[in-house]
Amino acid sequence: MQTTPDPQDDRQEAKKQAKADSGESGPAFAEPEQRVSDLSKEIVATIGKQRDERVTCRRIFADYYRCNWWAPQATGSYDNPCMAGLTVTTHRVRRSEWLHVTRSAAGLAIERAAESV
Repeated sequence: MQTTPDPQDDRQEAKKQAKADSGESGPAFAEPEQRVSDLSKEIVATIGKQRDERVTCRRIFADYYRCNWWAPQATGSYDNPCMAGLTVTTHRVRRSEWLHVTRSAAGLAIERAAESV
């Protein structure tokens, strides 16, 4: 007895092949994600900061980034206020923002992301 090919099987097979061709990994039923370049370094160079701040930025997923503005903590209450080299213990996050960032012809489009994302 001859069976007719199922069109859904053909679509699933085509998705698997497309995923294999693109080098993407993941479940066969999921669509491959678009490649998104990490703009963290450009964001740090572009975003405003005060003279004593250091900004770090990490891509979390897609076009969403977490940026932290680090600043030295007052050392007046330390028993040894000359610990200027220990930035891990003397710097604190002054500000933290969840950003949605895309690149356009005009440059980076940076906007504050909704907290619920």
